[in-house]
Amino acid sequence: MIDSPLTSYANLVGKVILPFWSAEGFAAGPEMFCERLDFAGRPIDDVPHRAMVQARQIFVFSHAALVGVFPAGAEPAMRALDGLLDRFCDGGDLRDGVSFSVSSSGRVISATRDSYTHAFVLFALAAAYRLSGEPRLRRAIDQTVSFVDRRLIDSRHFGLHDRHPDPSGLKSQNPLMHLLEAYLALHEAMPDGPFLDRAGTIVAHFGAKLFQDEPGILLEHYAADWSTLPDEPAGRFFEPGHQFEWVWLLQWYGALSGTDQSPFADRLWQATGHHGMTGDGLCFDEVGLDLRPRKLSHRLWPHAEGAKAGTIRHASGDARAAEVAAAMIGVLTKTFLNRPFPAGWIDRVDPDGRALLDYVPASSLYHLYSAFSELSRHNRDDIAAGGRTRL
Repeated sequence: MIDSPLTSYANLVGKVILPFWSAEGFAAGPEMFCERLDFAGRPIDDVPHRAMVQARQIFVFSHAALVGVFPAGAEPAMRALDGLLDRFCDGGDLRDGVSFSVSSSGRVISATRDSYTHAFVLFALAAAYRLSGEPRLRRAIDQTVSFVDRRLIDSRHFGLHDRHPDPSGLKSQNPLMHLLEAYLALHEAMPDGPFLDRAGTIVAHFGAKLFQDEPGILLEHYAADWSTLPDEPAGRFFEPGHQFEWVWLLQWYGALSGTDQSPFADRLWQATGHHGMTGDGLCFDEVGLDLRPRKLSHRLWPHAEGAKAGTIRHASGDARAAEVAAAMIGVLTKTFLNRPFPAGWIDRVDPDGRALLDYVPASSLYHLYSAFSELSRHNRDDIAAGGRTRL
């Protein structure tokens, strides 16, 4: 018998959230997904629409259509992809990258070329190419990869500059993490391409520069040469949600490459479980190097990433990881989901459970769907049976 929180989560995502956000969350005029909804489930139009959000939604609905979870997602995904290519870059030509944001009418608000955004554009193109097989998407992938190589990769110290032009003096792990995700997705879409090797380069960099052996974490920010920043606030914390994401990515890369990534994945997993959450399983937003919570608030997305990481670890033989996956789904359904309307969510709460945002950001669907997808790939009965105890 499948545990009720897992069943509730699967039904909510597959039967309520995806249909709602493919319709009410899509603006037909500009051919874009909505950036955010108000608490009544209505679009908020007078905000910048980010290419990153468009790319995330394109991934969600392309993948959901590809695997048969929500076949109707193909139409809004491909329409939004056309909108992305039309409004965020030069008429479908990605050789100069994509703008960061546009207005609801399509006017460019920020022409900055952001690394985090381009990682998600590649991720979306991989899913859309698998769904449609259109040659134009292969060209779009090649153009975007070329732009990333020319303008965003640091040829001296490796990794990504945060943006072009005028990059910051700091490096962040987050854009590089999502470029790894994009490369793995591109490898699955085009196994004959160079993307698994590119992913391996990032994984090697993670082991050499990002991972901090004591206490088994990765920091969020580094100096330009990837050295640590012990005397600066930006270099003295980690995010439990990103640790969960790296656990999942390392195990995904290990499965594709046939390499053992468990030494790193195990340490990240253990450190996050011991120091990254409350006794009730709520993930802290930030934890300091003293292993004490630095931000006591809780966002939705780390719990979805915890469920995803726990599921893949359980499938790889870690029996107790099922407890974490089930507990994370329980937290999602109890604290964040099915409010303020049935297909909505509360994105962030304070330590007392009060909402800290007065809108529903579309960007969270990527995390919710990714957890749903990972649970669907594996046996939910096994996760439920292993998830009887608390963290």
